[in-house]
Amino acid sequence: MNNLGELKMAMNKKIAIVIGLGILISGCLNANKEKNYNFIKGLNEYQKNDKVSALENYKKAYELDKNNVVLLNEIAYLYVDLGNYEEAENYYKKALEIKPNDENSLKNLLQLLYLQNKRIEMKKYIPMIIDRNSFVYNLNNFRVAILENEKSEIEKYLLKISSNDRFLEEYNESFYKDLLDVANLSGNTIKYSNTIFEKAYKKYSNKNKDIVRIYANFLIEIKEYRKAEDILMKYIVNNEDNLDEYALLKTLYTKENNRQKLENLKKILRNKI
Repeated sequence: MNNLGELKMAMNKKIAIVIGLGILISGCLNANKEKNYNFIKGLNEYQKNDKVSALENYKKAYELDKNNVVLLNEIAYLYVDLGNYEEAENYYKKALEIKPNDENSLKNLLQLLYLQNKRIEMKKYIPMIIDRNSFVYNLNNFRVAILENEKSEIEKYLLKISSNDRFLEEYNESFYKDLLDVANLSGNTIKYSNTIFEKAYKKYSNKNKDIVRIYANFLIEIKEYRKAEDILMKYIVNNEDNLDEYALLKTLYTKENNRQKLENLKKILRNKI
């Protein structure tokens, strides 16, 4: 009888445990559903350009999963979009507390720190990048060198970037604009930047007009006028949306004091407008 009673008690305990686990799993599933719902709702609100509502829904999802690095990055990105850099930094740093070497979090945080000229903090986070040959690692050392006006370091990291095509893995417009800032620093910066631009132009020019504009600006800056003219004319011939490129041609002809081409350009623009 005692054995039967003990067996019943043991079975009741097992049933209680199974029921408890079922409730826990059900609760977790419901929480996960709610998290996903809030996240998707946030994405939809963002696509409608309602950034405040998107942020509210992301935060609701975050309350249900505070260790989600992807979600933390999304919240931080929204704060950047809203102009609240301090909160954005906090969320990127929370992501790095959870996953210290997460390249996406590091890349985003370092970009934000660079925008604010926070070179000391950049130096703190750059060593957390595991891959010392990665574009993210070389880019941020290059940017620290720009902020510190260290010519030799700028050249060093530009050479590293130009010698490795990993910078082509993802289009980074702000990097190409950085190259404009160091264009005439030295013969080496011109050489390495030109190599980078040639590769980027070859890959992106058919689908991204910005690289055409930035590259042309670079060529004008280093007085490679005919090359700049060639890529601008090629774009103008093949694309109707070309007023920016005409404006750059005007800049080019003005800088080289080419009055004949300026007059011809004015006639073309009069007919176009």
